[in-house]
Amino acid sequence: MSLDTWKVEKGLCRCCHADGIHTNLAEPQLQKGQQEIYANIMQQCFNINLHPVQGPLCTITYSICDLCAQRLLDAYSFKKQVMQCEERFHNLYNKNMIKLTSSYEVDIKVEISDEDVEDVKPVICVQVDENNDFDFNNEDDDGDDSKEMQLDTEEEQSTTSQPKKPKAKPKAKGQTRKSERSAKAKQDKAEKAKKGDGPTAPKFRLMDTDYTTEGDVFKCSKCERPYDKLSSLRYHVKTKHYNIPRFPCSYCSEGFMTPAPLTIHKLKEHNVDDRFKCNACKGTFNTRVQLRKHINNFHMLGEKYKCEFCEYESFSFEGMYKHKFKHKTVKDYHCRFCRKAFLRKTTLDLHERIHTGDRRKVCSVCSKAFVQKASLNYHMAKYHPEVNF
Repeated sequence: MSLDTWKVEKGLCRCCHADGIHTNLAEPQLQKGQQEIYANIMQQCFNINLHPVQGPLCTITYSICDLCAQRLLDAYSFKKQVMQCEERFHNLYNKNMIKLTSSYEVDIKVEISDEDVEDVKPVICVQVDENNDFDFNNEDDDGDDSKEMQLDTEEEQSTTSQPKKPKAKPKAKGQTRKSERSAKAKQDKAEKAKKGDGPTAPKFRLMDTDYTTEGDVFKCSKCERPYDKLSSLRYHVKTKHYNIPRFPCSYCSEGFMTPAPLTIHKLKEHNVDDRFKCNACKGTFNTRVQLRKHINNFHMLGEKYKCEFCEYESFSFEGMYKHKFKHKTVKDYHCRFCRKAFLRKTTLDLHERIHTGDRRKVCSVCSKAFVQKASLNYHMAKYHPEVNF
């Protein structure tokens, strides 16, 4: 889409600017037995008035696509549900028709009669002012007052005994092991910091401009991706937008996003072999996850997955997940910018990079960037055939 000219071929969705044959916002639509107009729903639900323009662009630009219409109807239905539930709640509350099913026991204090006062032993309470410093080791100046306040200790020792201290509950084995591991990790980290074995990166903190909040949802300000937890948003912003490495090298200042390149870097630059070796064969792997997949798939020691639509079997969960797309026929992943639909979410994300201009595949010779790896391979084969890639 150019900034100078905007060519609309069939129709324009006013909500997502998708080009195609859409539904007019002013035409009544039958929804659950009632006639609804999308423009009125937009005004009632979000207080947004979509006005048509004058001239030949009136009809072609005053429409809404099927995907946005469904999202609008879902929001309108949810609003009506909340309003109905709130009205019903207040009606029941005002009529005193909301009752608790659980009962609560109330402790009642028993008053002591005057006859029982003589049987109660006196208790001496001393009120201490926190602002003053008292020396409890020093005795009072008047010894007579202290003698009058003394009780018959011999009778008390014969009738009462010293209360036993409650025994501490033993911790569970899992909690003790977890606490021991965390304590050991902190100790190792402190020792490395003292010795200077590796750089300690400061903790990444989000800025106010990095995200927005909508209720309990945290949304990234750069790509508008929602998250339920602030820690997940922090990791997303740190790795995707600031490109701060997650795995730093303990021998130099290099950092990597994944553990595999870190293992390769240690082996080449510092001659440190942290690779994982298979005990059943001579295979070596850069990460523990790669070793586990190798044992489960190659040595067939993992769980076997069977396809429910055909006779295909695999020891790989990822292989079975990819295989099931052969039986899928509904393209339920729609592009936000055009009318294309895809079977897989990964294919949709790769396609939307064309609209957003996210070109991650860069040529090492001329620095020309591409969206897909296939486009980069074609470019290298055509313009740089002498380079091995």
